[in-house]
Amino acid sequence: MKAVSETRIRSTGGSKSSTLVAFFFLLAVLVAVTFFASPAPSGAAGGDLRRANVNQQAQSIVFRINPGREFALSRLARRPDFSRSKARYLCIEMRRRGAKRVSRVCVGGPRRTRSTAGFARALPAGKAIKSGALPVRVSGSTAGGLTVSFVPGRAAVTPGPYSWRVLFSTGACEPGRFDCRSSFPRTGFAGYRVRPVSVVGCTGGNGQVVRRGPDGRRRVALTFDDGPSPYTPQILKILRERKAKATFFLLGQQVAANPAAARRVLAAGHELANHSYSHPMLPSYSELSSANRVIRRATGFKPCLFRPPYGALNSSVISSARTLGMKSVLWDIDTVDWSSPGSGAIRARGSDAGRGSIVLMHDGGGPRSQTVEALPGMIGNLRARGYRLVTVTELLGNRFIYRPR
Repeated sequence: MKAVSETRIRSTGGSKSSTLVAFFFLLAVLVAVTFFASPAPSGAAGGDLRRANVNQQAQSIVFRINPGREFALSRLARRPDFSRSKARYLCIEMRRRGAKRVSRVCVGGPRRTRSTAGFARALPAGKAIKSGALPVRVSGSTAGGLTVSFVPGRAAVTPGPYSWRVLFSTGACEPGRFDCRSSFPRTGFAGYRVRPVSVVGCTGGNGQVVRRGPDGRRRVALTFDDGPSPYTPQILKILRERKAKATFFLLGQQVAANPAAARRVLAAGHELANHSYSHPMLPSYSELSSANRVIRRATGFKPCLFRPPYGALNSSVISSARTLGMKSVLWDIDTVDWSSPGSGAIRARGSDAGRGSIVLMHDGGGPRSQTVEALPGMIGNLRARGYRLVTVTELLGNRFIYRPR
């Protein structure tokens, strides 16, 4: 009887041991599954993103990204292959609501790391349909947070509702982790509405009198006076085809007669400036303020530049321009197109421009077919000499002011 009891006791003890072994085995399996299935913790080798957000400043989309760890931007791929587990990248994806493709902007690369990004139009699964380069501005540090800004139109992002996310991988997975990529938001996309922006003014209207810009860079400003007129659309077409920018010194009375033409000049990316209301010699304060008022009412743009009719200035005109927040802009290259000397002469004079030159031409005030005929060759000659054609505000080192609508 005693022996039977001892046998039963041993049998019961063995059953308990087996149960404990099975329990700890299952617990170990659960821990292992949880470890390998869960994403790496913040700051892990894979590089989980801590936070990202987006807003608009001036004409740019601005992303602020906290990668959660320090790394070398130069080691990231601008055109990453997402199918490679060890690919290194930091990419922003934006998808318009209802669209099948995303716009992808990837920062990094061995050169121009903070000024150039890779851009692709891609399928949501990752395959790139079209790729190229995109001008960007990258500031901050990987440890403290990066700011990435770009002009949305250049990334095929137009005003409207969008979903976005940021993808990040340093290509260094933790043991047992097969996907090194992290994203913000953690799952899916976040929403943001891209708003249209308007250029509403410019800086630098300090009352100075200038004849040319700095000569440190190969840049020239083409300017057109006395418009808008029936010749203005032809000039805009030439500038658009040759990707050149210009400054148009408008007459208030011409804008009042054709406000849509002034809006087209601004919409094409050119600068609007004041040339008085009715083109008198030594215009009054009222002439300048009336022209500003008409231009602003028609386009929403407040000029910061004024050109005196006939180039005539005195202290009163300079004071009026200063009070209205404008520089007085003359020129150093006169094509004399107002005298109709022939398109060849106009082209030759304009082609003689140098670093920082301001070139005087006209799109109104008389027959300007010779100016239209001369312009393509003039632009070609300047480009062949390595010159970039910019607005006067850009030439003088100032900037435009943008406001979301």
